Amino acid sequence: MGSTARERRIQRNGFYHDRVPEFTITVRAKPGASRPRIGGAHGDPPELIVAVRETAASGRANAAIETAIATEFGIPPSMVDIRAGHAGRQKTVALYVPDGAAAQATLDRLLASGDD
Repeated sequence: MGSTARERRIQRNGFYHDRVPEFTITVRAKPGASRPRIGGAHGDPPELIVAVRETAASGRANAAIETAIATEFGIPPSMVDIRAGHAGRQKTVALYVPDGAAAQATLDRLLASGDD
């Protein structure tokens, strides 16, 4: 988990702007949950637990997971990308964030929260 050397060029209004660093996290997905939530840790190294109401059918759960993560980290959903684990519960997710330290603080807070 944490920042990587990769960066993404952001396109706005047809022009590419500043490069934004990539911040990678590992997620434990819980699709079809009765109560959506984000927080808590699973396993070692810890995976961020993301529970969503949507089922895994047709990628709806993945889209909901990206939206939930974007909301928690204060970035647009277009800045969240599931890189690996599209069909599984364990997912590698890339976030394109302007401030890696703030993203790490948010991740630490989320991992420490929850009742798992």
